[in-house]
Amino acid sequence: MNQSPLIHTLSQSENIQVNLEKRTALATLTPAFSAYRMIQTIEFLASDKLKGRGLGTNELDEAANFIAENFKQYGLLPASDDGTYLQKWQQNVLDKKDVKLSNIIGMIKGTNPKISDAVVLSAHYDHLGLGWPDVKKGNTGKIHNGADDNASGVAVMLEIAKSLGKSAKPARTIIFVAFTGEEAGLVGSKYFVNNYKKYNTQNIMANLNLDTVGRLYDNKLMVLNSDTAKEWKFIFMGADYTTGIATQIVTQDLDASDQVSFINEGIPAVQIFFSGIKSDYHIPLDTANKIDSAGLVKVATIVKEVIEYLAERTEPMPFTGNSVNSVHQTKSQDKQQSSRKAATGSMPDFTFSGVGVKIAGISEGSAADIAGMLKGDIIIKFDGNKISTLKEYSNLLKQHQPNDVVILTVLRAHKPIEIEITLGER
Repeated sequence: MNQSPLIHTLSQSENIQVNLEKRTALATLTPAFSAYRMIQTIEFLASDKLKGRGLGTNELDEAANFIAENFKQYGLLPASDDGTYLQKWQQNVLDKKDVKLSNIIGMIKGTNPKISDAVVLSAHYDHLGLGWPDVKKGNTGKIHNGADDNASGVAVMLEIAKSLGKSAKPARTIIFVAFTGEEAGLVGSKYFVNNYKKYNTQNIMANLNLDTVGRLYDNKLMVLNSDTAKEWKFIFMGADYTTGIATQIVTQDLDASDQVSFINEGIPAVQIFFSGIKSDYHIPLDTANKIDSAGLVKVATIVKEVIEYLAERTEPMPFTGNSVNSVHQTKSQDKQQSSRKAATGSMPDFTFSGVGVKIAGISEGSAADIAGMLKGDIIIKFDGNKISTLKEYSNLLKQHQPNDVVILTVLRAHKPIEIEITLGER
């Protein structure tokens, strides 16, 4: 029998009550990220006061000044070529003439003089204003608040700036950029990669772009364009392991957001933490009350892990993607943006890795809904043309106008079905 004085065996007749003294913890840790602060940022940027942050408006200028002031408050150095936070210029954008434009640029200067390139963390801060240039039928003149797209991305970027700005001493320079004009054909990011003298395209290691990250909930964080460097897969595997937050690598070649401007210049770039297209994409119902605050913290956690890794990495990341002539793309995109857009009203599953385009959701009353398409259908042909990837499908859809009638061949329960669909208007 153990004779230790620390042991006492209780009999059934003993009635002993133990009252433990309440003690405070010896130390408490401040949360790394504030969901409340990020929600406040989103509520401001997506408020009716800013009227959808339309291009060329005073409200978009107010948003730019808000971001610049936060960069300053959080300790980022002003990093435009003229020594301020605002990279300003003027150009025609689609049918708007001589639009005054501003990217907002801040940086944390690298400490290792042997590393001459920088990593860029970006998010676009513009949206559709009262419905330009991508207004859907019936929504002209209504405020498109753009809470998820992309006040959420800006909020997370500012949270990373606050976390790192005054304390981090990275080996490699970290550049923070809020891009304008993404909704009008990646205007701001194209200007940045073509005109930023402080760090030209030869001196940018990689780009992590935040767009539409506000409604994660229990889903995995999607990482688009991860085929642009073989290292991305392993970087995010490591981040998953370290943080316990699951990501989903998407290797499809997609024309999605501002990371495309970097890819077209041969720079490894991903759109990170994309939580999927929702039924209120690019309509006035994208409001702040739908944002998942806990999800924002998860996004920020992964972003910080990856950006800190890239800022210390000494090995290069060779580009493995498909770059294109940026001038040619600009002209073709502008032409597409200036005409009416045909749409089916179906939402693709970006994580699908098989042949064709798998449907993740269908908007009620849309062309796809009326035609009888179902969630889970896999589009394998468009008017007889074989479809292997989402990009092939997108390119064929861009060749059509609203009210065109096309035949989509879909796999449903492994059986091919032909569906006649009258294309709707975005």
